[in-house]
Amino acid sequence: MQKAIKAIKSAKSAIILTHTDPDGDAIGSMIAMYLAMRQLGKKTLMYSRDPVPEIYEFLPESGKVKSSIKGGKYDIAIALDCGDEKRSGKDVNLGALAKLVINIDHHPDNNRFGDINLVEKISSVSETLFKLFRKMDIRITKNIATCLYAGIMTDTGNFRYDYTTADTFAVAEALTRAGANISRIAMAVYETKTLSSIRVLGAAMYRLETTKSGKVAWTVLPKQLMDSLGAKSEDLTGLVDYIRSIKGVEVAILFREEEDCVKVNFRSKFAVNVSNIAKELGGGGHIRASGAIMQGSLDEVKEKVLNEVFKVIK
Repeated sequence: MQKAIKAIKSAKSAIILTHTDPDGDAIGSMIAMYLAMRQLGKKTLMYSRDPVPEIYEFLPESGKVKSSIKGGKYDIAIALDCGDEKRSGKDVNLGALAKLVINIDHHPDNNRFGDINLVEKISSVSETLFKLFRKMDIRITKNIATCLYAGIMTDTGNFRYDYTTADTFAVAEALTRAGANISRIAMAVYETKTLSSIRVLGAAMYRLETTKSGKVAWTVLPKQLMDSLGAKSEDLTGLVDYIRSIKGVEVAILFREEEDCVKVNFRSKFAVNVSNIAKELGGGGHIRASGAIMQGSLDEVKEKVLNEVFKVIK
């Protein structure tokens, strides 16, 4: 952390990046870091290959996130919530973008790709940034508090998942005292759905399959179906969690076909480390929530994934 602080304070320019298909922690931590850098008077660009999901557009300064990179080489690149460099986009070369790369993450399988690696087993990157900002004497404004709280809330599943600790609640309390409107944030994230997201949820549940034991459940969303419903990737937020919530299910899987790949999302309850399964398939993530991007047809990917899952759950 001290090395990261020294590098940030000495830099004049920075680019902040996060992973593709950004979630609440990715967007919340990125904007919070941007606001902190602005306090320090640094020239800063926020970049995300994929646009800010509609449910996070309420966050302050979300409209300043860019989907293209301009401005030449930066003093530092700050990668947030990326288990490896490729998670920010296969065409992104961090070494070419900046003189020094700071990797801030909380995924257990992070491969330490940065020149400085601030990686810890914690609820979210947003919780790490709160501690970082405190050590840097960054003023936790209402806008920073809003972004960090949104990141912590979403990555803990509203304070339900592993790595939600007493310290996490203490940080949430401090952010609330700093001005984060917790009811408005929760309403924006959990209680504001697009019509297409409801339709695709219904279609996904109708297509649900399970093993005879009921321990593994999955659904498959072909691109043609997604297009017919007018659904985007952000409309699938939380969908795989619905599958996990089914009584008796230990592993839930969502298969989503895109133009040139199949994206696979895993969730588990108690007994299975889906991060290990995702690693075998070229992906990664958390013990209870992981994913992979795979090549091949939906049927080919589905067969390969289920074979790996069945090695763990007979």
